[in-house]
Amino acid sequence: MEDSRPDSSGLLGIADSDFDEIALSDDLAWLRDRIGKFVKGGIYLIAGQPGIGKSTLGIQLTVDLARSGSRTLYILTEQSKEELAQRARHITSKWAPGDVTAALQRIDAEDGINDLETLPGFLSHQVLSQSGKYHGTAFIVLDSVQGHGISTAATKKYRQVYEFCRQCKKAGITVLLVAHVTKRGDIAGPKDLEHLVDCVLVMRKAMAYRPLFVPKNRFGPAILKAVPLEIDRGTTALALEPHSKSANAVARSFLPETGSIEVQAAVSLPAYNSRGKITAPGLPRREIEQLANCISQIQDMNINDLEFTIHCRLPGERKYRGLLGLPLAMALIASYLQKDIPDGHFYFGEVDLFRKVRELPDWLVKGFSQALNPPSADADTDKVLQFLNCCSHDSSEIRAFLPPPSAKLLGDLYGAQIKNVREAFLRGRKSELCASGVASKGTCGCGTSGWLVRCATHHREECEACQVRGGTDFIFACASLDDAMYQTWPELRPS
Repeated sequence: MEDSRPDSSGLLGIADSDFDEIALSDDLAWLRDRIGKFVKGGIYLIAGQPGIGKSTLGIQLTVDLARSGSRTLYILTEQSKEELAQRARHITSKWAPGDVTAALQRIDAEDGINDLETLPGFLSHQVLSQSGKYHGTAFIVLDSVQGHGISTAATKKYRQVYEFCRQCKKAGITVLLVAHVTKRGDIAGPKDLEHLVDCVLVMRKAMAYRPLFVPKNRFGPAILKAVPLEIDRGTTALALEPHSKSANAVARSFLPETGSIEVQAAVSLPAYNSRGKITAPGLPRREIEQLANCISQIQDMNINDLEFTIHCRLPGERKYRGLLGLPLAMALIASYLQKDIPDGHFYFGEVDLFRKVRELPDWLVKGFSQALNPPSADADTDKVLQFLNCCSHDSSEIRAFLPPPSAKLLGDLYGAQIKNVREAFLRGRKSELCASGVASKGTCGCGTSGWLVRCATHHREECEACQVRGGTDFIFACASLDDAMYQTWPELRPS
């Protein structure tokens, strides 16, 4: 039987539709490279918590396109025109003056949209009409969709937003919608809002970093693995964070029966809409969860809120103890901050729910003091002098971080070792040392009179008390996890 339907080639007869790309400058290459292309007539949506950088990205796109010659329109429902102008000048503060002038002249700001239902009419009369105030606009930012506090149930208002976007797409005008998120982190508004747009960008927060996800993209690949961004301290502009890969971190501790112990950790963001998991062979899961909660209580440390994936292990199949809580926490923090912990740093102590570091048992402190292994008084002269000059434990590298009572005990124990070596050294080689100018009788800079030994580190002759003080300056008292973090990286301490 013959097919009586009209001749038709089906989809074969429909030509491909090429998307016209809008060129972004190298300042936004990180965005262009990840979303594939920025399309003329594309509808984009960015969502995130308040103050996270959504408007910053909107302004960056606006000034970038305006600098290249496009007329842009920024519709404000939350901030004022003055605030927008100030932020635009701040973001462009490192540009050439001519580029700043050219960009700002092509950016219009509209703050008279008091009801989203008027958006289609506004677009028709003020943008699409040849006599309209904003005729010729190529890019529009609506900041924000929920700026007037509309609820998810306000379907009539959202329908007008959809109609506004439909008309913009038909006219070849690119749109960026700025949206809020719920307490659960979902994009605010009905699900239709996400279905309507061509590309969805979701931004989260991790200290100064802003992880970005692209869960939907009709013009390129979806990105479910975080793209870490950072905020420029000078201009506040967003840029790709240079250390975007997860970093492994190692913190060290000591147990007398096993010696030096390494605690390793790696922190990374989970994929979009997936929960973080803990992979920690041989370690108690609840202990790590507790430490993550403690870390999250420190200012700007959102490790728990972001549900980071954590990998921790103790090499050599060594059994975990609560005494290793501080080094484990420091390894997690170092990985999160992507900072190194020097090899010679040793951390001791259990961290409680209030981030306090609990006192160590005396046997552990005594064992560590003995492991530092001071030289005998009859050792080579240079070796003993090196020890008395605060270098026996290589104090330029070794640091011991302990709770205050344990730090005092270690100072007393190690100070006594310094005294014993010094006394025996002077007693056995006094004539030799006096002849060489290494030792002499006199008054120390602290006012103490007696036998002084030349200190090459401080370039002066020192009494016993000063040499003990200098020889124990590798000991740091840490009452809390915060103390350990700020003593390790002083630049992080809040001003």
